[in-house]
Amino acid sequence: MITYFKNVANEMRKVSWLNLDQTTKETTAVISISIAFALFLGASDWLLQALFDFILAH
Repeated sequence: MITYFKNVANEMRKVSWLNLDQTTKETTAVISISIAFALFLGASDWLLQALFDFILAH
């Protein structure tokens, strides 16, 4: 078990972390894409629901 944690520590030293500017850009991109996807899914759901309501009403 100790060998495992030593290996983890060695691997963590090799990790190259993003700087603040890159982190901000990546976070903004992820949040923007998530919001756009949520809006798309919401609009699709609303449109399909309206279509089914129309079909079932007639």
